[in-house]
Amino acid sequence: MKKVILKAKINFKSELNLKNLNKINFEEKIISKINILYDNKEFELQELFKIQVQKSDKNELIIFGTNRNCDYLGWKWRKGTLRIKSDVGSFLGVQMTNGKIIVEGSCEHHVGSGMTGGMIFLKSNACDFVGSPLPGSKIGMNGGLIVINGKAGNFLGLQMRRGVIFVGEDVGNNCCNNMIAGTVILKKSFGDQLGLGMKRGSIILFRKKIKCANFVDSGEFRSLFLSLLNNYLLKVSSLKPFSNKDKFIRLIGDIKMDGMGEIFVKKN
Repeated sequence: MKKVILKAKINFKSELNLKNLNKINFEEKIISKINILYDNKEFELQELFKIQVQKSDKNELIIFGTNRNCDYLGWKWRKGTLRIKSDVGSFLGVQMTNGKIIVEGSCEHHVGSGMTGGMIFLKSNACDFVGSPLPGSKIGMNGGLIVINGKAGNFLGLQMRRGVIFVGEDVGNNCCNNMIAGTVILKKSFGDQLGLGMKRGSIILFRKKIKCANFVDSGEFRSLFLSLLNNYLLKVSSLKPFSNKDKFIRLIGDIKMDGMGEIFVKKN
């Protein structure tokens, strides 16, 4: 097992495409020769980053010095841990299938778009289209877990099909529109048009009641599903969003689309 540490040699002022880091196999010679694109020019990884390789008890890639111009980190990530010590650009963890990505900063658009497995943890904020389709696609997040400690932008969970998204702070407009399945947990407030076109899946709310004719109140509800979800999050992420004794109001919709999605609103 290897720990690979990358430290940026320069401040990236143009787009840096790091998609090819998914080719890492934790062997130093191969790592140094990986080609990456910076300002539409091809460079070897060793030209832009200092590379250190250490023995470890797990495969881990740690990156220092990225910023919001650094896109496609964790593209199709499938094994090991990717730990990013600063902010990153767009398309983090796109189409990842396994492993873990940890960002100790904020991220731009399309976190986890098209992912089918693995876990993404953001210690700060994300912009628009978290867990939503890539441009030109109609398939959103299809498995895995995304945890955002901070805020998230608009169109979170658009056309989501499977998986879990947790957001610790506020979320923008059009959250969970056309949701097909999966679970989204919103600890604080959310913008307009929540869950429009929702077919199935679950949204769990804590701070704000939903007022929308597209959803029908079916009364107080306690569910084994919520208890199992709570235990799962505690196991994999140390999160415990609610007590297993908490009570929720359950709403069904989007009834204008013959949807059977569920919105659970925690009772105060």
